[in-house]
Amino acid sequence: MKREGKKVVRKSWIFLTLLFLLAITVSCSKDESTSSDDNNQEQGVSGTIEITIGKAGNLDSDLPNGDTVEDNEYTRFLEEELNVDYTLAYQGSSQDIEQKNSLAIASGDIPDVMVVDKTQLTQLVEADLIEDMTDAFNNAVSDDLRSAFEDTGDYGLEQATYDERLMAIPNINPGADGINLLWVREDWLDQLNLEKPETIEDIIEVAKAFKEQDPDQNGNDDTVGLPGSQDIVNIGNSLFGFDTIFSYFNAYPEMWIKDENGDVVYGSIQPETKEALGKLRDMYEEGVFESEFGVKKPEDSEELVVSGKTGIIFYPWWAPFSVLRSQLEQDPKAEWTALSAPKNTQGTMNTHMTAPSSSYLVVKKGFEKPEVIVETLNYQFDIDQVQGDGYGFYEDVEDMGFNWANMPFSLLLSRYDDKEVKAAQVRDVIEGNASADDLMGEPKKVYEDYLINQENPKKDLSAWARANAFLSGADVINKTDVNKIQGVFYGQTETMEKRWANLQTMEDEVFLQIILGSEPLDYFDEFVSKWKSQGGDTITKEVSQIVNGE
Repeated sequence: MKREGKKVVRKSWIFLTLLFLLAITVSCSKDESTSSDDNNQEQGVSGTIEITIGKAGNLDSDLPNGDTVEDNEYTRFLEEELNVDYTLAYQGSSQDIEQKNSLAIASGDIPDVMVVDKTQLTQLVEADLIEDMTDAFNNAVSDDLRSAFEDTGDYGLEQATYDERLMAIPNINPGADGINLLWVREDWLDQLNLEKPETIEDIIEVAKAFKEQDPDQNGNDDTVGLPGSQDIVNIGNSLFGFDTIFSYFNAYPEMWIKDENGDVVYGSIQPETKEALGKLRDMYEEGVFESEFGVKKPEDSEELVVSGKTGIIFYPWWAPFSVLRSQLEQDPKAEWTALSAPKNTQGTMNTHMTAPSSSYLVVKKGFEKPEVIVETLNYQFDIDQVQGDGYGFYEDVEDMGFNWANMPFSLLLSRYDDKEVKAAQVRDVIEGNASADDLMGEPKKVYEDYLINQENPKKDLSAWARANAFLSGADVINKTDVNKIQGVFYGQTETMEKRWANLQTMEDEVFLQIILGSEPLDYFDEFVSKWKSQGGDTITKEVSQIVNGE
């Protein structure tokens, strides 16, 4: 009996010892859990990081199943991947987001993330409202996104740097968007037995023939020459602009360039610009241009295209996605092609290039984990590069294409050579130099649409548009006869903030007056004097100092 009692006592002691050790373990675990919960209180439930956003986007979302730009398959995927919660502080269309951002900046109460222009970025830096992103960017940026910035010469990163600190993450624009191509109706050329125009004189001949020789064969005098716009130059997206006529003369209005002596100069006040204006003036007098272009906005000239009143326009590579598709809906017989024209005596078309970056993502000062913002951008860049291919976004929804604007941050991250590189990839497959199996994302879709359009031309206008935008439009930019001119400065200086709007208005008015003949060509010289005296010289000095690192 005693022996059995000792066994019971021994077992009881062991049991109590185990309970004691277990209690200590639970207590320690509870203390650690409590500490972790305290640390996560500001991040939300289970460590979720809350991110409020000021977002540009379409207020009337066409997303299916009740989804919105705030809550959709893109945002839900990223929320799960990064353990975050994206919430809109406010949203505005592209027309009113600048005002909403300005109101937030003025109040000092900004969301965690917003995308601003250069002027607003400077205001935020001076007001000490935004986070220094230097370390977050260096620690979290992916190799692929880093290389995309390097391909621009780090232009945007330099623009976002103040006192050697990176204060914002810049966007990356596709450079092709700033290049104006000459789109011509081949069926009209054939009807009038004309060759594709190459030189500026060829363009004049074709435009006048399209106006005067009834190319649509309807027996009516109802066609016009080259449509234009009151915005005769735009180094961003130039719609119906005369940019390449200027660059034919080595003139680059609205651009900061270096002259033959290496000095920084403003293109709009150079002698070459006066020469180009003289040619445009002559072309207007000859009836080459649609007569009322000086009072028309781009959308007004679009109607001339859609209604079949013109067959020759200056427009970017993506014309088939917009105005040309609308025209084909009215007249499927139309055959449009893109050309690099006008070519100069060396056989090349000069063109300005748009700024690699024009908008900047900022993060509110004090945000706990800015690295997660950079990680979101890594994902957005990767998703955009393959146009969502392989991610399964809305794959069960018919005709639901990729739209980068449905991602959390309204910051476009492309590659500067994105469109022409993708066009070249598809061209290699078509010509048998590569396998279609290697295509993915946007090039894969372009190739598929090319095959669809080859099988049934223009039956599927979405397929026609994508195939022609890339293989007729962007593909032209790959050719060796396109000479791309990069500006040395696209930003804003201190004096620009006060004087630039007035100088720009004066420039626009004078150029139109000269072209339309209400002022003589030599009025250009008076404009240059006024421009220089009304702040232009000071601005030129400021830009030169920035470019030369003085």
